[in-house]
Order: sequence, then C-alpha cells, then structure tokens
Amino acid sequence: MNIKKVSGIAAAVVLASSMTAPAHAGVELVAGDLKITFNAYDAGTINYPGTNSVHCTTAAACDAVPGIRPAPNGVGSEDTWGIFSVATITRLSNGANLYTSGQNGLYLTGIFGGIVDTFVEGYSASSGQSTRALGTGGWLRMYENTANYDASLGPSYRSADGNSYTGITDGELYLEAEFGAGVYFGLPQYTYLSEFGSNSYAGRSEGYLNVTGGREAAKFDTDMQFDPNGGSHDLYLQTTYRPTGLNPNDPLSWTVVAAGQADANTRAVPEPGSLALLGLGFAGLAGLRRRKAAK
Repeated sequence: MNIKKVSGIAAAVVLASSMTAPAHAGVELVAGDLKITFNAYDAGTINYPGTNSVHCTTAAACDAVPGIRPAPNGVGSEDTWGIFSVATITRLSNGANLYTSGQNGLYLTGIFGGIVDTFVEGYSASSGQSTRALGTGGWLRMYENTANYDASLGPSYRSADGNSYTGITDGELYLEAEFGAGVYFGLPQYTYLSEFGSNSYAGRSEGYLNVTGGREAAKFDTDMQFDPNGGSHDLYLQTTYRPTGLNPNDPLSWTVVAAGQADANTRAVPEPGSLALLGLGFAGLAGLRRRKAAK
C-alpha cells in the first residue's frame, strides 16, 4: 500500500470538506421522491343549496347563488384561501425523514389563495347530501421562518391585497407555485376540486401545482406529476378537512381545519459541496501522479 498516496487523498478530502460547509443553514432538500405533509386552516365559501342539481357554471353565477357565505376575507371572487405549516418532509420510496417542523429552529409556513368556484353541483352520497366544487386559478407561496404560523390570528390578519399574512410572509420565499388546469377528468379547464358534506362541511380537496419561483424552485420544477387529463405538473396536493368547531356564522373565523400532503419528485442535481469535494479529490490525485512521474 502506498501510504504517501493514501495520505495525499485524505488531505484533499479534508480540505474539500473544510471549504464546502453550506453557506445557508436552512432547510435543504436532496434529490428524490418526496412527501410533504402539512396542517392548514382554510377560509372557504359554504352554504350552497343542498339539492341534487347544478348550482352554477361560471364564477359570476357562483358568486350570485342565494344563501351562500363567501370565504372570510376573500379577495374579489376568491372562494378558497388559507394558511399552512409543513409538518414533515419524507421520502416516499423508503420513508426516510428529511425535515420535521422546527428542525434547527426553522419552520416552513405559507399562504395559498386565488381559487375561484366556477362549477358547483349537489349530489346524493351514501353519507347524505354532498357538494362538489370545481375551481379555476389559484396560487401557493411557502416561506422559511424562525417561528411557526399562528392560526389563532384568524382570516383578518391577511393583508387587503391577499398576498401576505402576519408571521408567514416575513420569511424567505422557499417555493412559489400556481395551480395548474387538469385536476378533473374530462373537464380539463379546472385547477381545484373540493367535495364536502352539504351539512357538515367535512370533505376533501386536490389539485396540481406548477412551480414558478422561490429558493428551491430549480429542485421542484420537474413536470413529473401527471393529472387525469394527461397534463404534467410539479406537485400533487391533496387534503382532508373538517369544521373548525368555531362559530360558522362568524365572518372572521376559519371555515375548516385541514391536513394533507403534496407529492413531488425533485430534480437529481448533485449537491455543490459534493461537486467541490470530487473536484479537489481529483486534483489531489493529479498532484500525486505528477510528483510520482517527476521521480
């Protein structure tokens, strides 16, 4: 064994390690298939008629349905918006945990909104009367913060333009995305599906997201999630929700509390530190070869 050669490689590795400590100590995701679980509070439009019929087929008509309660603090015709906090990020293929809320004193929290009910119908289900709402539009922004979200502030702590929320949007923009069309088979124009009990407001929702910005945008912009109509997107989001237990007639209370997950396949890009380590390792080997040849 050539001890001098091994020592030279080890020295190169140590040097590389000392030079490639991450400059940003935030939440860093590695390449692979990811499941992002989150908790959320939603403000939504409710009280659509409990009948087996199509209630509306345009945004304007849905706004005008008699007896509905519009989403608290919604902007314009917006019918769904809310805030969320990421609980965990795990790898789908092997269950490895990559992030837990509060890890290293950091939290991933966010706001979503801009979803407009454009088609709403009532139908009979085994558990009773249900409502199906198909929406258009929608956006989501996730931030890295040093404190978790505070849902007790309620919908009123959203800014007038709808783009910010106290304690969430102050952090660094981690990921920004828009809801993409194609969530419902045969009706590809819709971006968001929500189904809930007409009398209980408990239900589910889903949608696909296309990444548009944020610090981690390059890792998530993969088009590796496919909707029922054949379109490709970056993330698939699904939630289940129930009433908050708060007064449903209070215009400044959340409509439902939700839990869900977003699935993603991040781009397989080598870590910068790994590239530098490899480069310096090869440089060390080249130096050893030159010294050996000189002898």
